[in-house]
Amino acid sequence: MGTNYYVDSSSCSNACEHCTATERHHLGKNSIGWRFLFYADPAWPRPEAFADWVSRAASGRIIDESGDEHSLADLLNLIERNRDSGSHLELHPGCGARTAEIFQSCGHEFVAHEFS
Repeated sequence: MGTNYYVDSSSCSNACEHCTATERHHLGKNSIGWRFLFYADPAWPRPEAFADWVSRAASGRIIDESGDEHSLADLLNLIERNRDSGSHLELHPGCGARTAEIFQSCGHEFVAHEFS
């Protein structure tokens, strides 16, 4: 069982009070027994993926797939608490993902394609 997290950020770089359009970006997934799996935009340079991820996460309202809102600090605390959980780079047989699709940035595990 896992929970996906998203950020709703303004789709308008010069937003005013009349601009309410938002874009939903996948941040990653927290699964029981596993480290948080981060989503990286495919255009992000891999060494800077964590810094780019933090910038994206700070760009708007963080919500989970149930619609509950979370602060960036709370999400980072959750990620840190699970840091010693199972590594996606050391997958168990039958897990579904291929290790080659996963990379690290600042000690965190990322995938640069959409997943659920």
